[in-house]
Amino acid sequence: STQALAALPSLAANLPELGALGDGGRPANLEAMAALRPRLVIDYGDTDPENHALGDRIKTRLGVDWRLIDGALTKIPEAIRETGELLDAGRSAAGLADEAAAVLDRWRRAPAGSSFYYARGADGLETGFQGSLATEVLEGAGWTNVAGESRDIGRVTREQVAAWDPEMLVTLSTTFSEAVRQDPVWRTRRNGQRRRLLLLPDHPFGWIDRPPSVNRLLACAWLADPEGSQMTIASLTRRLYGMAPVEVALPQWIR
Repeated sequence: STQALAALPSLAANLPELGALGDGGRPANLEAMAALRPRLVIDYGDTDPENHALGDRIKTRLGVDWRLIDGALTKIPEAIRETGELLDAGRSAAGLADEAAAVLDRWRRAPAGSSFYYARGADGLETGFQGSLATEVLEGAGWTNVAGESRDIGRVTREQVAAWDPEMLVTLSTTFSEAVRQDPVWRTRRNGQRRRLLLLPDHPFGWIDRPPSVNRLLACAWLADPEGSQMTIASLTRRLYGMAPVEVALPQWIR
């Protein structure tokens, strides 16, 4: 989106869209990629056999080196250091990796939080179930995901959400938050209390997923210290996205 691109430096915002090498999204045009004459392909994500096999195919087709870096949340510091070494930016990467490690250490020690339902999309009826990448940041900080079915991401009904009776709704969608802010079905708990609604930043990338990458460090910093994390979030935003934020994006409690 225009808003997301505006939060990135022009060097990143103006990069060509080449598509996806793996499943999901528009498939990459390997001929167009080869025409750019890359010297290295870095894949960041799952390190399963399927991705290793994909890398071997890409390496053969393009004739360039391919590296797969583990995208696990808790391994972000190691991923940053490894990427820095590959790109001859070891010194700057080391500083960011140290900051990431400190953030994750505080996040792991965050006090237990509330029960929540993660409302994805404009209607809020898609969610990440317990143990999914989409909710890992919240669950790892001691929050309880009421969507307990052992799936990744899926559709649910309003009746299911009401039966789960979460203490709060968490969303990245301003469309959803505006639509339900005064909706008694969404905002009222079984005991009659008003259910809290937390809107997390979504630009240039979502704080807890979309994608489940290093952008999740911002949510980890806030969850570890909601009242005192603004300077850390500003520093991470500058170092992750290559530009100082005009205004530090922070989560909002919607009344």
